Amino acid sequence: MAGMSGTRPAGTTPDAEVALVIAVKRLTAAKTRLAPIFSAPTREAVVLAMLVDTITAASAVGAVTVVTPDEDAADAALQLGARVISDPTPAGHRNPLNNAITAAELELRESTPNIVVLQGDLPALQPQELAGALAAAQAHPRSFVGDRHGTGTSALFAFGVPLQPQFGADSAARHRHSGAIELTGPWPGLRCDIDTPDDLSAARRLGVGPATTKTLARHHQRG
Repeated sequence: MAGMSGTRPAGTTPDAEVALVIAVKRLTAAKTRLAPIFSAPTREAVVLAMLVDTITAASAVGAVTVVTPDEDAADAALQLGARVISDPTPAGHRNPLNNAITAAELELRESTPNIVVLQGDLPALQPQELAGALAAAQAHPRSFVGDRHGTGTSALFAFGVPLQPQFGADSAARHRHSGAIELTGPWPGLRCDIDTPDDLSAARRLGVGPATTKTLARHHQRG
């Protein structure tokens, strides 16, 4: 499994210990709640930039696999050294995100028993935050990090047990009720996934990665 090369930040974890999975839907269908502030082409560019920043940060901690049906997302992931799995989820599936994650899990279990699922829209993620959450997660077979609102899930961890992903509306409660332990560390960038303009503003206050910064700057220059 390919990972990014280079020096890892202090306190991060070697590639071999976990497989990091990011599921990405088609860019044209992603982040529709950002439509009030971005045109469709700009929104797609922002979504792709956030994915690039997320992969870049995560790759400092472990090997990343992206599962997606989108060619542009797949190409970007490959350029960053990530592995790509084509999303086998059929059109009209009632739970496409969890199905895509499970498909990736089944393939990755052949090489590692330890799998982490990350949202692909964490532009303020810092490698040390993910490393800290990963260290905390190793105390439990299955755990998760909630989003900044306390209702969603930014990351799901499974060490030697099935992921049982419950992403979607109220996923934090569903993961909790399924037996996953909620991790409560101070990881603001890890918790700040982007669904709304307010979320994006919060991420920018934390400091977003270079790809997102450049894409937003181009948008403002045009505006």
